[in-house]
This record gives sequence, C-alpha cells and structure tokens, in this order.
Amino acid sequence: MGSHRFLSPDWIEAALGLRDELASAAPEPVHTARVNLVVTDTPFSDGQFRACIDTDAGGPLPVPGTLDDPDATVMLDYPAARAAFVTDDPDAVARGFLTGALRVDGDLALVLILFGEGMTDEQAAFARHAQARLRAITALE
Repeated sequence: MGSHRFLSPDWIEAALGLRDELASAAPEPVHTARVNLVVTDTPFSDGQFRACIDTDAGGPLPVPGTLDDPDATVMLDYPAARAAFVTDDPDAVARGFLTGALRVDGDLALVLILFGEGMTDEQAAFARHAQARLRAITALE
C-alpha cells in the first residue's frame, strides 16, 4: 500500500503529481463547480488544510489554496475527508452529513455532484480510478 499519511506534505506533493498526470484524462464536467474545502482536525501544521476544486481549471481533484467567490465551501473533519477522497466507502459523504462531520455553505447540489451524485458513467469511472490512485499513495492509518 501507499507510504504517505493522508494530507501530510509528502502526500500532498504526490497527490498533486497524480492530479497533473490525470488532468488530460478527466472527462468534461456536466456542471462547472468552484468549491473551497476546509479539512479540520488534521494532524499536520495548524490543524486545518485548505484546498479548492475548480472543474474549469484542472478537473475534480483538489489543490491547496482557496478560491475567491466559490459556489460552496465544504467543511469536513480529517476522517470524513479521508473517507471521501481515499477510501472506497460510498456512504462516507452521507454519514458525514448525518453526523455533522461534513457541512456545506453554498450550493449543495454542486457539492453532491462533485461527490458522485448525478455523475455520468464516464465521470464515475474516472472518479473511481482517481480514488484508487489516491488510495495507492496513502498509508494505512
């Protein structure tokens, strides 16, 4: 399995390399989305990790940083983020909403699309492939 702890500096570097590698294979988005992500309770730096997804600028994989005027901001704790981006757990997002580990400020419909609701078959296949590749670089915790 992988060798980098989720959201560690080494994991982020490896994930950005993976994002660059997969960018040309990403299917066209059905909807454009600009979403900021705030992961809380991380074991690194100040306990928060900020990233963003802009489907018009590189596909559905997040990059560090934030966007001005996003469609939504998603706040989630470290375990919920790991489940959403790395593990093969289709119920992770629903559990996150139910338990309060995942909160959305803004356009919930676009966030649900990013997390798999309403994807085309091609987008779903790409998302599974990208998640498998992220899982391959991630150490078991």
